[in-house]
Amino acid sequence: SLFKYLVLSFFMLGIDYATKLWAISALKGKHYWPESGELLRFDYAENYHMAFSLSFLDMQWVNIMAIIASGIVVYYLWLYKDTHVLPSIGMSLIFAGAMGNLGERFIRGYVVDFISADWPDWLYFHRWPTFNIADSCVTVGITLFLIYTLFYEGKIVLNEGASEAETLRENE
Repeated sequence: SLFKYLVLSFFMLGIDYATKLWAISALKGKHYWPESGELLRFDYAENYHMAFSLSFLDMQWVNIMAIIASGIVVYYLWLYKDTHVLPSIGMSLIFAGAMGNLGERFIRGYVVDFISADWPDWLYFHRWPTFNIADSCVTVGITLFLIYTLFYEGKIVLNEGASEAETLRENE
């Protein structure tokens, strides 16, 4: 049902806000933690722009697009709620991430980022841009939806009255 996926969205939204509050109280104005953290560390940052601090659009347009995209995500969540768990969880996570960062922009005027991961030095970035739980939710959600779309959608059609095992054998 749609309800369980909305519960997941609001649960992840709560985790996002709790970790951002932790980052503000524990990391703001301080050196990153742990100081020896090379692969992964917590480093407070205020992002006044879009993802990866891109700034080619005015934030009011980014906020309008986020609201419209969230409406589309909820529609897709409703559409896929009874089909397969991957797109439903994916849409739930995308919704949570979008609402987490949109709420931050409305409340604070910026998004709190605090997770910093290393990136191989031979690539463009020295470190991956700092991110937060909401960003992770969007990334994982899109990944789950893409996996479903590329590998599952339209591939298995359950026959009326047949067990899943019988249907899988028929579709091989």
